[in-house]
Amino acid sequence: MGDGCRFFFTSVGWDVSVVTGMKDAYLVLCHARPAQVNALAAYLREQGHDVFIHVDASSPEKAAFTEGQGIHLIEPSVKVEWADWSIAQATLRLMQAAVNTGREYRYLHLISGQCMPAMGRGQMEAFLDEAYARNLQIIESTPIPTPGKYEKWQHRVQVWYPRFMVSKYSPWHKWFWWYTNKWRRLRVKRPGWYLFRPFYGGAQWWSLTLPCVKDVLCYHRSHRLHAWFFRNVFCSDELYIQTCVRRCGYEVSGDNMRYLSWPFPSAPSPDDLTPADWPAVRESGCLFARKFALTEEECRSYLDSL
Repeated sequence: MGDGCRFFFTSVGWDVSVVTGMKDAYLVLCHARPAQVNALAAYLREQGHDVFIHVDASSPEKAAFTEGQGIHLIEPSVKVEWADWSIAQATLRLMQAAVNTGREYRYLHLISGQCMPAMGRGQMEAFLDEAYARNLQIIESTPIPTPGKYEKWQHRVQVWYPRFMVSKYSPWHKWFWWYTNKWRRLRVKRPGWYLFRPFYGGAQWWSLTLPCVKDVLCYHRSHRLHAWFFRNVFCSDELYIQTCVRRCGYEVSGDNMRYLSWPFPSAPSPDDLTPADWPAVRESGCLFARKFALTEEECRSYLDSL
C-alpha cells in the first residue's frame, strides 16, 4: 500500500507550489479510544479544519468523546454492526452533517478513529490543493468484478444477505458463512440484482470534494430503490459510496492514499502500527495511515513528529 501511494504522489508530476488555504472537513467513524480521537480532533482543529465524529451508539465510552468549537459529535448516532448497512448509514450522516454547515470545504475525508495523518501539514496542503484543482476524487472505485483483488466480490451483490444474520451479535450469525457458501455453491442469485448494475467497490476510506459529496447525497435521496438494494449487500460500506461516486460521473484516483501494514495478503485486518512503523508511514506518500492504537503520550509524540 505504501509503495502505491508513493508512486501515485510522485508519478503525476504536479507542481505543489499553490496553496489555497481552504478548509477541510474530517469525518471520523469510531467506537473506542476516545483519548486518541480527541487528540486527533484537536490537532486537526488547530489547523483550521472542522471535525465531525460519529461514535457507535453501542460504545460504552461514548461519554468520553468531547466536542468544542469546530468539533462536532453526530447525534443521534447509529449502532454500527460488522459488514452491515449501518456503516454506510453512519457515513451518510457524517456527510450530511458537514454539508449542513453551509461551509465551502475543499475535501471531506472519511477516516476511522484509529487513523492518523501520514503527511506533515505543508506537504498535505500542497498535495490536496493540486488534487482539488484537478477535481480528483481520492477513492478506490473499481468495477465489480475486476480480475485480481475484486474478482470475487460479485457474491456481495448477487447474494441476499439478511441483516439479522450478518450481525456478529445475532444468534443467527453462526449460520452466516454456511448460508453464504450455500448460495455460492448452488449459484443461486438474488432476484433482480442485475437491474442495479454497474457496481463499483474499494476500500471504505476516502477523500472527496464537497461538490462530489453533495452529488452523492443527492443521488442517495433520489434513488431510494438503489439504496434499499444495498441494505442487504455484504460490506456495503465498500460498495455503496464507491458506486454512487462513479454514477455521478466523477474521475477517481484509484488509490485512496491510506497506508496499511498487512500481516499477510488475505488477512482480515491490518496490523497495528507501532513507533517502529512511523518512519515508513511518513515516507509512504500517503495522506493517512491506520491502524494506530496509541497511548495519550504516544499520540502526542506522533503528531509532534509530523
